[in-house]
Amino acid sequence: MKLTRLHRYFQYLTNLFSWVFSAKLNPLHHLGAISIFLLIIDSISGVYLYIFYKIDPRFSYSSVEAISSGIIGNIMRGIHRYSSAALILTTLLHAMNVLMTDRFRMFRWLAWFTGVVSLIVFVVTGISGYILVWDIKAKLVGILSGKLLSFLPIFGGAIMSTFFGTDIKHLGGLFRMLLYLHIALTILIALILWIHVMRNARPRLIPPRFVWSGILGYMVLLSIILPARSDPEASLSSIPFEMSMDWFYFFIYPLMKVLPISWIWVMLGSILIVLILFPWLVRGKKNPVVVMDKEKCTGCERCYFDCPYEAVIMNISTDGKKKALLNENKCAGCGICVGSCSFKAIDLSIYPWQKLIDDIEAKKPEVVVLRCPFSAMPPEGGSVFTITVPCIGDVHTNHAKEILNLNVKGLLLVACEQDDCYFREGTKWTVERYEKKRKPSLAHDVDQSRIRLLQAPYVRDISDELAMFIKDLREKKTSDKIIVRGYNKLNYIAASVVLVVPALFFYPLTNHWMAFYPEDKSAIVMSFKYRSSQSLTKAKSPVKVNLLINNRPEYSKVFYPRGLRRDSSVFVYDEIAIKPEAVSINFSIEETELPEKRTELTMSGELKPKESVIITYDEAKKSFVFLK
Repeated sequence: MKLTRLHRYFQYLTNLFSWVFSAKLNPLHHLGAISIFLLIIDSISGVYLYIFYKIDPRFSYSSVEAISSGIIGNIMRGIHRYSSAALILTTLLHAMNVLMTDRFRMFRWLAWFTGVVSLIVFVVTGISGYILVWDIKAKLVGILSGKLLSFLPIFGGAIMSTFFGTDIKHLGGLFRMLLYLHIALTILIALILWIHVMRNARPRLIPPRFVWSGILGYMVLLSIILPARSDPEASLSSIPFEMSMDWFYFFIYPLMKVLPISWIWVMLGSILIVLILFPWLVRGKKNPVVVMDKEKCTGCERCYFDCPYEAVIMNISTDGKKKALLNENKCAGCGICVGSCSFKAIDLSIYPWQKLIDDIEAKKPEVVVLRCPFSAMPPEGGSVFTITVPCIGDVHTNHAKEILNLNVKGLLLVACEQDDCYFREGTKWTVERYEKKRKPSLAHDVDQSRIRLLQAPYVRDISDELAMFIKDLREKKTSDKIIVRGYNKLNYIAASVVLVVPALFFYPLTNHWMAFYPEDKSAIVMSFKYRSSQSLTKAKSPVKVNLLINNRPEYSKVFYPRGLRRDSSVFVYDEIAIKPEAVSINFSIEETELPEKRTELTMSGELKPKESVIITYDEAKKSFVFLK
């Protein structure tokens, strides 16, 4: 494995964050766990809001406002709002981390695929939740979403028609469906995340206590200082021209102002296909898998417990003895199991230990440095001999003893930061083994002061650390434990400044107002279902809709029945922008195959900018009506 250029760039950022937060508390090392934690608090706050929410659209808005009027309700709504936005942000950052650090290909393809699916489900769930508030943002989001979906033959114009008219029962049915969808998608996310991590042993689902408690406190504080607020209440008899944007969820809608819907679907489909196939589009070379010797295996199970990807299986052989077997499809070739086996029953071809010993004997260095490919590179020359191993977890504690027995003064192990190990647990197991907290532990007769473990990414300069280690060796400084160095201190001042930065973006990105219709125009919206007559072919007759504005032809279009046999109702939806002025509107609809079946409707009045006229069908009156 080699460090890519993108990986190096990302390490510069993570190295800075480790200096600020410490390596253990670096949020960039816990993006996946932070996303899961945000999903948990988002779900808990959502359950609280659901208890007091009224699904009837006549009372939905007022119930949400009633929730926000109380202290606890206001905080819970704010947490729900901001944790949802943060969930999208951290998921995207996690995806960028995985992409830039080259952790998406080969044996990791399933995690990448389910991660892409999770992001899509997150966005759909959030959009459905916004519609349930039933403010003008909810209505406009519903209309814009309906326009996107109406391009697909299975939907048509029926969705947009739900948001207009005189019968709120239709909207109530949609609300119930959206609420059930919202709950079902949340459950689906849990299943997808289980698949996402199931190939990993001991997946990190929750970030360190300091991190999750800080995130929760941050969300509460943000909810108090910048509470979540609804836009004005929506109405079935008007169309909103603008709304407050949540860019974390509504990023696709501004494209509808400049691109045809067909282009947007082509763009979305292309991006989705590329993302799904990305692990196979980018070439990469996988480490060879390990080779297990059944004759030497004693069935101690250390490799079984230490494997980060559950690639080792314990099996009972024909003679009744427990033996380790390898699932090659899951093996990452990291060699961590080599470092766990004291009986030399596991070999990795790219970690030829005997050859490395021969090289050390030939070089006769003062200090041997063993490093993983993604950790810091010590300066060349002098009395230092550097060897790159597949993962620092390969280096068995007995290997350290063998090296020190070759008249080498010291051994420096340079690893990734523990929570950023490329193979997940290589650094962690190495630290615990050399600190004698995990078997196979360092032998008691090994001078621990001659071994030092340094956690440092490739971009960090470790010249001073190496020079200090050599100085300590020459001065024969002793220590009764292994010294593990890295960024271990939390810089409270710098961390506080960094944590303030998201607040500078969260509120503007979730409350920016944007118009989706010309604000200097008025709008005429036609939205209704028409049951046309049946023709001789048993298909329903198409209908032709005409509009005259101040006695001038403004609009004429034929709408066709739905269904494969054209035997369903006709759904009519369209919008016309007109100049605000005193207008006379003449609306007519006729069945093209039965011209005598014609309905005509007129109205006159003054239209102001951002005002609308809705032409719909009143089921109670069995007639067309104008709503203004």
